[in-house]
Amino acid sequence: MQQDANKAVVVDGRGQADGSDAPFAAYRAALRAFVSRRILDPHEAEDLVQEACTRLIATARLRSLDEPQAYLFRIAANLIADRGRRHTALVPLTDDLHPSIAPRQEERRRVVDLQRALEVALAELSPRARAIFLMRRFDEMGTGDIARALGISPRMVQKHLTHAVSHLYDRLAHLREVAP
Repeated sequence: MQQDANKAVVVDGRGQADGSDAPFAAYRAALRAFVSRRILDPHEAEDLVQEACTRLIATARLRSLDEPQAYLFRIAANLIADRGRRHTALVPLTDDLHPSIAPRQEERRRVVDLQRALEVALAELSPRARAIFLMRRFDEMGTGDIARALGISPRMVQKHLTHAVSHLYDRLAHLREVAP
């Protein structure tokens, strides 16, 4: 690699320097200091310096650079920023860093959601089917007792109850917990 009078970096077709690496060595030392102030691990800092220099040489093979030192430092700054983004995304979330929601809070929220969905689904039933379902499930009345209370046959009670349960099952299926 050589530097002409206009400070443009020129590399021959084989990527070989002509023996004059003094300006590049000065860039490398300044770059090492720049990176070391931002990266505490000396091995990682050296890897970033090496990567920046490699990218500079690869670019210089393709085109002439008017300000190679500025370009080299911009490459290094971008590599440091990329490293920061990678490390931020790879931080494991532990219970210390990311405490889970208390089970009782989650359970309360789930009960409220289920209660709202049940109220909506019950409102969609006919008044008789709704009354029969509530008498059976919440008042714990038997089929015969419901039939006598409403003045209908036990078979009609079963028919309305089957319809109500089927409707509720369909409407609330998305809230069912699936066992693992």
